[in-house]
Amino acid sequence: YSSHSASIMTEDEEDWEDYVKGGYHPVKIGDEFSEGRYVVVRKLGWGHFSTVWLAKD
Repeated sequence: YSSHSASIMTEDEEDWEDYVKGGYHPVKIGDEFSEGRYVVVRKLGWGHFSTVWLAKD
């Protein structure tokens, strides 16, 4: 996930190193899931075990 290089991490954000196999799934605004049914709008929040995204149906 390469767009992190332009971002300055704060303790309010997850570590980019966690976006690996077995970690967080990399998601970007505009990504589509379930054959385009769901479109990612924005990140709502994150914790140490998950990230919550808002998607429109």
